[in-house]
Amino acid sequence: MPPKPTLDIDIHEFRHMRNLMIKVQDKAKEIKNLQDKVLPQLKQQFADTKGLFKGKERKALEVKIKETEAEIADRLDKIPDTLKEDGYPDVQVFMRTFREMESVVEQYNRDLAEWEYQVSRKPTAVAKEQHRPPEKQSVLKHLREIQERNKQNLPQRQRKKSFDRDSR
Repeated sequence: MPPKPTLDIDIHEFRHMRNLMIKVQDKAKEIKNLQDKVLPQLKQQFADTKGLFKGKERKALEVKIKETEAEIADRLDKIPDTLKEDGYPDVQVFMRTFREMESVVEQYNRDLAEWEYQVSRKPTAVAKEQHRPPEKQSVLKHLREIQERNKQNLPQRQRKKSFDRDSR
């Protein structure tokens, strides 16, 4: 039976980081909603209010637009503060760490699923023979087999006669 895979990181820390990531993503969705829906809507209303007697309405919409822009800026500034409270210096460090931990956990889950599949299968006779340790052989016998293979593989060389230059 193959050994069960082990997780190299603290799963509690990963769960905490995942919850923190979800919280930050929710805040980012709220900011995106303000930027993409609420602010353009207010600007459109501001552009549509024309006329001599719409001065108060225009001022009110102008104030709402500025408040919304200030709220967006404030929320954007609070996201790094949320991560700094948990000990991360900035968003990039948190994201890099989270991605690395996420990849480790995903690999662990794949390995665990593969291990569970292998354990659940009934080992066949062929698989049992494959996992059987090799039989011990004599070192001398193995050495002789290697020497015989080498003798058979070497082609026979024809030696040239050497001429003695001094004999002329």
